[in-house]
Amino acid sequence: MSEADRIVEFLYEVGQLKRLPRAGWLFAGVQNPESVAAHSFRVGVLAYAIAVQEGANPDRAATLGLFHDVPETRIGDIPYVGKLYLDVKVPPEAVARDQVRHLPAPLAAHIEALVAEHEAAKEIDHTPEARCSRDADKLELLLQAREYQAAGITKMERFIQTMQASVVTDTGKALMESALRIVPSEWWEAFGKH
Repeated sequence: MSEADRIVEFLYEVGQLKRLPRAGWLFAGVQNPESVAAHSFRVGVLAYAIAVQEGANPDRAATLGLFHDVPETRIGDIPYVGKLYLDVKVPPEAVARDQVRHLPAPLAAHIEALVAEHEAAKEIDHTPEARCSRDADKLELLLQAREYQAAGITKMERFIQTMQASVVTDTGKALMESALRIVPSEWWEAFGKH
């Protein structure tokens, strides 16, 4: 099998994220929740914006956000309530290592490092880019909860409150305050006023 074949197989696996629903939204009554890929896209954009404002490397932060949920192709998007019942928790870094083991070594090493760096933001020893990516992950969930809330889904307050306590960067906190104040549809409603 060629290197190109192995990369394409990995890309087909990553494509599963486009079809994998974010499971936590199902508990809140969202009938057609966003996919993990849709979540990861906005995490990447958010991580880039936060990193620019924080003086971190925006390209690195966006890449961390883009790749942070790749292990979910193998383990699924397990909601918090489900994680309480798992005896064995395989760290995302171990899943990523297994996912990329057939890729060309330099590519595999890059992907493993991205997942590990994002996950390190949970620990004391982390990079500014990981902190920006982690904040972006939390803020993206908050933004999505606000959008679902605006669409009439009522069980969003718990998600919003939980994410507020998780944001650590100054930029992330400022974005959070704005997200809580600005109505999700405000950006396009302004077009009708001109």
